Amino acid sequence: MDRSFDISFSSYEDYPTHNSTGKGDISITDQLARLRVSALTKAAEISPLVKEVTIGPKSPLKKDEIKENLTNINDENNDQNLVEDKLREDLRYTLIMKEYENKFQEASIEIFNDMVHNMLAKRAEVMATFWTRQGEVCDRRALELKARKFQMLKELKENDNLSVLNKARIDEQNCKIINTEIIENMNKILEEQNRAMARCTAITQSHSQICSCYSEITDILKAEPLAKSVCETYTTAINTVLGNINHIMDICKTGATDKDVKQAEILALNIENIKRKILDTIDTIKREEKLKKQKEAEEELRRKELEEREAQALKAAQMAAAANAEKIKLEQPKKTKPVFYSPENYNHYENLKTYLEQYEAQYNDLLQNPNLKKFRFDCQKAVNTPVNALSSVSASHMRDKYEKLSKLLKGETVKVLDIHVTATQHPQGLFYCTALLAKKIVRQGDLLVSSSTEAAYPLAAVTAALWAQFPHFGKLVEANFHRYCPYIVPMFMPQKEGQSDKEFYMSRGYTYNDEGVVEKQDKFLKRMSGIFRLHCAIWIASMPKFLNTPNAHGLRYGWRWLASFLNLKPEPDISATLVHDFFIMCGSKYDKHYGRQFRKILELTSNQYLKVLENIDEGGPKTRLEVYLQTVLKSNVVPAPPASTQINW
Repeated sequence: MDRSFDISFSSYEDYPTHNSTGKGDISITDQLARLRVSALTKAAEISPLVKEVTIGPKSPLKKDEIKENLTNINDENNDQNLVEDKLREDLRYTLIMKEYENKFQEASIEIFNDMVHNMLAKRAEVMATFWTRQGEVCDRRALELKARKFQMLKELKENDNLSVLNKARIDEQNCKIINTEIIENMNKILEEQNRAMARCTAITQSHSQICSCYSEITDILKAEPLAKSVCETYTTAINTVLGNINHIMDICKTGATDKDVKQAEILALNIENIKRKILDTIDTIKREEKLKKQKEAEEELRRKELEEREAQALKAAQMAAAANAEKIKLEQPKKTKPVFYSPENYNHYENLKTYLEQYEAQYNDLLQNPNLKKFRFDCQKAVNTPVNALSSVSASHMRDKYEKLSKLLKGETVKVLDIHVTATQHPQGLFYCTALLAKKIVRQGDLLVSSSTEAAYPLAAVTAALWAQFPHFGKLVEANFHRYCPYIVPMFMPQKEGQSDKEFYMSRGYTYNDEGVVEKQDKFLKRMSGIFRLHCAIWIASMPKFLNTPNAHGLRYGWRWLASFLNLKPEPDISATLVHDFFIMCGSKYDKHYGRQFRKILELTSNQYLKVLENIDEGGPKTRLEVYLQTVLKSNVVPAPPASTQINW
């Protein structure tokens, strides 16, 4: 096959390739084109030299010229014939080349087909040989594997007894380990079940104890007439205990924790304390009623004896008194009776003081428990945040702060900053929050209103609204006002026999620093003025429309205070300061409400009260009061307070 291929190529190279490039048609075309271009170029060159007709019958050429031309033409024809012969030769070579190319192509295809056929045959032969050898190798390996298996079976039979023993030992060890783990897991499960059972038993005992105490409280309510009024104070706490223990009993069905057990024990202790306090309160009331009846009987006897003695003394002194009455009136001016407080106001003060002390005693356990520090802090934040943010910026702002404080006092959940606070999470939490809010409001008079009178009005509006909704809260507010400013009672506590100066000043509202130095007079007056102005703002506060209820501590209470205060023995500085503050804060509103009666009070203060003050007070407060009264009586106009009192919300 290779030999024929070489012969074909050698025979192809023997043919001449004169003036041929393998593309004969293209070469002939190029030659003809070049001849045409040459003829036309020569005609163009001689054209300017020819002036006459050179072709045709009209040509003037001479015969010799015609002959010469004929000769030239014959020469040209000969040249043209030579060119045509040359072209014919090239065409012949081109045709021969095409013929050989066709033969060469056919020979190449035939040779290629033979080669492919030979290659396929050779490949089939090689593959057959390969698979034959592979079969022999596989047979040989199968025999070797069979022999090896036979050898392994023989060795396994020899070592069978040892393997069985080793496997038995291993299985025995594994069984021991598994049994140990199973026993340990069972013990753990039993221990957990025992603990769960113990927790459920403890919670059940606490629940039984709570139910027993509740039953005893119910029996007390049925048996004691006084128990109903006493138990009203503890109703919320009792309901909280019952709700929490029922919730814990529900948790027991799914699984209680040690925390639930502890909480159940605390709830049981709380309801025990409530029952004990109810019994103690009832016993105290009974003893007080008994003592009160004894005192009333003794006082009645004394009163009768005194009336008899006074009647006798009166008869004896009537003659001398009648004779000297006119003379005393002319010679001696009327003296102010040294009165420090009225018995009615003092009794009210003592009752509020006792109520505040008893109320604060209800959350002593909460204050003393160090584990409840976070709960106390959250309660303080729930109280302080809305109170500190109070302002008259808008009605929606006022109502938002009121609703947060109202929800807190109801025991509902309140969101403050990033936490949620529910006062009833602890049985004593509601008492703590209520007392804390009352104290915080009164302290705002000292800390805030003493520097900015405008801050009193939104604080007073919210306080009056809460007072109307929660009467016990109002009693705590008033008790705290009396504690920090006894002049709101009103009263001027005298120094008792054996009482130290510090105790006397503190009963008057003064404070002492860490070094034991009493508060300076100007700071004392500023602080008392701030607290009193806040109380004045509560007297004149307008109630919100959505409550539809009057002010529970409104104008009549301020009128009562003014009448009582003007009847007391005046004191330097403080008397003039508070009377002046009252007229500034409340004067305009009382003038519109009471009219002529209030104008009589103004004239009485100017004509009589100031004359008494002149004998004991020459300071700035008395001067400011005097200037205010002169201005009002002269202009006949009572000015409005320095800031708007109308809080529309």
